[in-house]
Amino acid sequence: MQPIASRWVQPGQDRWLTGPAGRSAAPWRLLCIPHAGGGASAYRPWEALTGPDVELLVAQLPGRESRFPEPALDRVAPVVEGLAAALGRLAPKPTLIFGHSMGAMIGYELAARLVREASPHAPQTLIVSGRTAPGSTSTLGDLLGLDDAGFADALAARYDGIPAALLADRELMAVFLPTLRADFRMVADYRPDPTGCPRLPCPILALGGADDIHAAPERLTAWRDFTAAGFTCEIFPGGHFYLAADPARVVARVLAARTTAG
Repeated sequence: MQPIASRWVQPGQDRWLTGPAGRSAAPWRLLCIPHAGGGASAYRPWEALTGPDVELLVAQLPGRESRFPEPALDRVAPVVEGLAAALGRLAPKPTLIFGHSMGAMIGYELAARLVREASPHAPQTLIVSGRTAPGSTSTLGDLLGLDDAGFADALAARYDGIPAALLADRELMAVFLPTLRADFRMVADYRPDPTGCPRLPCPILALGGADDIHAAPERLTAWRDFTAAGFTCEIFPGGHFYLAADPARVVARVLAARTTAG
């Protein structure tokens, strides 16, 4: 019998973060940052897989789900600003930051900012998923010049995580396209913050799919150069959205980072 999902709340009524109610006293915090176009609901299955000893928080960015009326942001800096401020309003505790695809990019910049500011919220471990290291060449700019129909078709051809029903419904797709375009512009224009922390003092765990053409396993190892602590890379079966196929295995590996974090 599947456990009944609890109500998700915004800690302190903060619109940037959401997660299962009743876990504020948990000794560990896991902050998850979704992929381009994704909302906090992408991590709903993780609620039953993390347990009461982990405060699961998920970033809710503007332009999706509960923040759909807000215009999506197309630069990394204001996203990091919003998330850093939201964390600053919470009591500090040992934290893991997990980001998938665009979320990994944001997670790295957030970790670098927290370290630079000597924040008590700086992560014990940064976990990057399905994303090459900062400085990698992006080809997403080619998509941004396409009209809506061409942009939607290109997304369908390149990525396997967009629901077929959404792609088939052009009117519905048109509603989500501004957010998707803003996210892809953020990724295409991203350059590491030169005032950041190029080598984090925490370990980095890089995860990816064996068949991911956007973040091939051999390219994930470049994250090694962004930590002054330990680096580990682990590959799972599947493509870019490998984590949806076997979330239990992925979450178990993420939570195991608590032991290596000390």
